[in-house]
Amino acid sequence: MNKDNRYDIIKTMIEVGRITEFSQLFNYIPKSVIAADLNSSHRRLTRLTEQLDKLEMGELYAISKLVGVKMEEIYKLTERQLLARKAETGKKRKNQSVNG
Repeated sequence: MNKDNRYDIIKTMIEVGRITEFSQLFNYIPKSVIAADLNSSHRRLTRLTEQLDKLEMGELYAISKLVGVKMEEIYKLTERQLLARKAETGKKRKNQSVNG
């Protein structure tokens, strides 16, 4: 199986800091391509990207191998996005209680 060349683009973008969150991977390669390479479905990958806390370590590892970066890098992208979402949710709740 030939690896999609867009994984090399993603690797470069991570290394130079242009990709800072997990979901930004899909700006460079479709979910369907990654899902196929993971032997998964597009639907499952979409659900996982909406519920990042459900991503399994094995999936993070497999994605890191596809991209060609250490698993820690993919984990950091995931963690950063997850924490940003939680902070955003916290702000919305706070604003609702102040305005409500």
